[in-house]
Amino acid sequence: MQDDQDKHDMAARHWYVLQCKPRECERAVVQLANQGYVAFLPTLRREVIRRGQRTVISEPLFPHYIFVQLSATEDNWAPIRSTRGVAKVLRFGDLPLAVPEAIVRALQTREQAQDAGEATAAALFAPGQSVRISEGPLAGLEAVVAARDGNERVVLLLTLLHQQQRVNLPIAAIKATE
Repeated sequence: MQDDQDKHDMAARHWYVLQCKPRECERAVVQLANQGYVAFLPTLRREVIRRGQRTVISEPLFPHYIFVQLSATEDNWAPIRSTRGVAKVLRFGDLPLAVPEAIVRALQTREQAQDAGEATAAALFAPGQSVRISEGPLAGLEAVVAARDGNERVVLLLTLLHQQQRVNLPIAAIKATE
């Protein structure tokens, strides 16, 4: 009975860490998926200015590292070492480095929430909509949404001293008026 339990534990899938070659995490994930492996690359979205324009980019949360789900006994690990983009399997001593399921699940949940947050923010404020600024030195003032500026910011038209001013603010700093 104990032998059956040991075999079941060995056949269970765990998440392992792979180190990737520079700027090839996405390629490694695609190549692993093409080979039938389940791979996960946690990303971080942030706003940057490129050529004078604000854009939102997605970059690896852990540069050079991805997670792959494998069984210690049932999966063939040999093709992983020669997969394009993969440098090596991280090890602790002679054993591959397993990551607790809860950590990867939390990263996946964070990723899904980040994606849902973008969709919600995009649908929340439309050009021409009246809003109230809820944070910062302009808190309490009313404005009109002029445009979206990336996924995290909006351009507002604010009337100050009888003149309209354009103000860029984070989406989190405004609330819809009722």
